[in-house]
Amino acid sequence: MKKNVGIIIGIVVVVIAVIAIIFMFTNNGGSVGLDSSIQNEDNKSGNTTLDSDRVLVLYFSETGNTQKLANIISNEVGGDFRRIEPVEAYPTGDALFDYTEEEANSDARPEFKDLDINIDDYDTIFVGYPIWWYQMPMIMYTFFDEYDLSGKTIVPFNTHEGSGDSGTYSDIADLEPDADVLDGLAIRGGDMESDQTETVRNWLEDLGFYE
Repeated sequence: MKKNVGIIIGIVVVVIAVIAIIFMFTNNGGSVGLDSSIQNEDNKSGNTTLDSDRVLVLYFSETGNTQKLANIISNEVGGDFRRIEPVEAYPTGDALFDYTEEEANSDARPEFKDLDINIDDYDTIFVGYPIWWYQMPMIMYTFFDEYDLSGKTIVPFNTHEGSGDSGTYSDIADLEPDADVLDGLAIRGGDMESDQTETVRNWLEDLGFYE
C-alpha cells in the first residue's frame, strides 16, 4: 500500500513539474505579443553616461516579452538596436514547446538572419532573451559561437516565468571568458504587461550608467 502511495505521489510530482515547465516556457497568460512597430534601429540617442555610438542592444523574442523589455533598454541607452531572427521560423502553440525541447536535447545551433553589424564597433553590448528549458534558447548559443566578444562589456537581461536568470548570466561568462559580464536584469514575463521603465532605470543606475 505504501509503495502504491509513493508511486502515485511520484506521478503527481512529475505531472506538476511538467505543467510548470510548460507554463514557464510558453508564458501562458503573460505574453504581450510581438510588436511589428518595433524595428531594428541605428544611431539612437541615449540618456545614460554610455557612449551611444559604441552601444548595441540585441535580443531574441518569440512572445514579445523580451522584445518589449529590450525596447525599453534601447530607448534609455541608445546606440544600435537589433532583433535576432531565426532563418527558419519557429512553430507556434504546443508545437513550439516540442520543437525547442528537441533543440535543447540535441544541443542544436539554429541559424539566424544577418544582423547587419560590425561587432568591433561596440564597447557595450546588451543581450536579451527568454528562458527556455531553464537555459537560453539555443539560438543564443549560435550567437555566442559566431561572435567573439572579448574585451566587450556584456549586459544580459531576460524574461522568465519563475526561474529568474536560471544561471544564464554565468553561462554567458563561461562562453565569453574574456568579456566583462555585468549584473543582469530578469523580469517575469507576465510583468511585462505593465510599464517596466522605472525598473530598467533603477537597474541601469545600479550599474553606474547614470550620473
